[in-house]
Amino acid sequence: MTKKRAVIYCRISQDRTGAGLGVARQREDCERLAARLGWEVVQVESDNDTSAYSGKKRQGYAAVLEAIRHGRVDAVLAWHEDRLHRSPRELEDYIEACEPRAIVTRFAQAGELDLTTSSGRLTARIRGAVARQESEHKAERVKRAQLQAARDGRWLGGAPPFGWNIRPDGSATLNRAEAREIQGACKALLAGASLGSIVADLNARNVSTSTGRPWNYTSLRQVLTRPRNAGLSVLNGEVLGRLTWPAIISEDTHRAVVKLLSDPARRRSVTNRAKWLLAGIAVCGKAGCGQPLKSATAARNRSKGTTRTVYRCPAGGGGHVARSANAVDEHVEGVLLGLLSREDFLTVFADGPAPEDTEALRVEAMSLRERQSEAADLFIKGRITGSQLAQISEETQRLLDQVEAALADSTRGSALAQFVGRDPQPVWATLALDRRRAVVRELMTVTVLPSARRGNIYDPELVSIKPRRGPSGA
Repeated sequence: MTKKRAVIYCRISQDRTGAGLGVARQREDCERLAARLGWEVVQVESDNDTSAYSGKKRQGYAAVLEAIRHGRVDAVLAWHEDRLHRSPRELEDYIEACEPRAIVTRFAQAGELDLTTSSGRLTARIRGAVARQESEHKAERVKRAQLQAARDGRWLGGAPPFGWNIRPDGSATLNRAEAREIQGACKALLAGASLGSIVADLNARNVSTSTGRPWNYTSLRQVLTRPRNAGLSVLNGEVLGRLTWPAIISEDTHRAVVKLLSDPARRRSVTNRAKWLLAGIAVCGKAGCGQPLKSATAARNRSKGTTRTVYRCPAGGGGHVARSANAVDEHVEGVLLGLLSREDFLTVFADGPAPEDTEALRVEAMSLRERQSEAADLFIKGRITGSQLAQISEETQRLLDQVEAALADSTRGSALAQFVGRDPQPVWATLALDRRRAVVRELMTVTVLPSARRGNIYDPELVSIKPRRGPSGA
């Protein structure tokens, strides 16, 4: 008697360890069944981590159907019927492939599937429909449990979210060290820091994620935009209410951070980010110009083919400026550090608002801008009239002007807070470029004046540096 040629198919819907142990156990049981039946296993296929609702194509299952249709196997072995088929639609495809070829289907846990007779196919369809209903009912129970847990503020499992410790009953307490990192990152973002600089700072200090991994753009963005940070309960994007968990930041701060990180203008390639201290900050000093200078590559020695980076006015032409970026940066840094070393200069800023007040001003400004945007959307949709839009815009802009005027003063104080009572040089040395640029932008104006001379000799008299506040002397 000729041995039947069998293909083994294994599937597990969730493999949290990534080790594929469930698939391995299924294969062992199927191989023992094949040995008892005296069948020859000629092919083994498997799919790992593909549930009935994942929508992922099952490569292993497709290979089983192909083997059946091409006559390479006489039988199919699986651990259980629900491992072989995920839906009645898949069962129909399987019946269509097996019926004309008299394929035998056996299960290590649940007998066999007779698809050679109409009654056998009816039984298979009924069992498939029942299995589908059980799967859907289980999914409904899980969804309901998730909803209730979200409303109760209970953690359903996995690594504790960064910022909290999880008790055995699923409730949470603040992890104060991690909560401070979230608060600091939010403040840094609202003060103008980039995600990249915050990621670099966290990793440099060996602060890891809740799973023990280094930070990256994606993981930091996900943590900083979680509604949970503000004590909000959310499921599938819908805010359900307040959590019983302690909040790390205010709702206003959360909304401001989410709006900032959702701004498409921030999603730019690394090559477009400023790589020089004064690019876009220093301005052209030609009369009537005042355009921000851009960094550009220029020839240093044409015969040797060497180049250098310069700050150049985008207007170009006669009278506009181009100056060595290295030379201007070194000059401005020297003046800046000299100012920060002066007690009288820092005293002027020390009287400014506290950092908490500064953050509140930034949040209020973003809220007012959002209100302007919402009013414009309502006008486009015909929900308000043109006169109503004008009234809302005028009042909102008036409030925004007041907030931005206060912010213009307060942000300078917060930028200098890290220098108060400390040697400015080591503090400056630890700052990322975007934070250095923020300090320069808030503390001074830099104007590069035209030069009548040609050549590469740098003249510091042709760079005008003026503090925005405080004693003169730059």
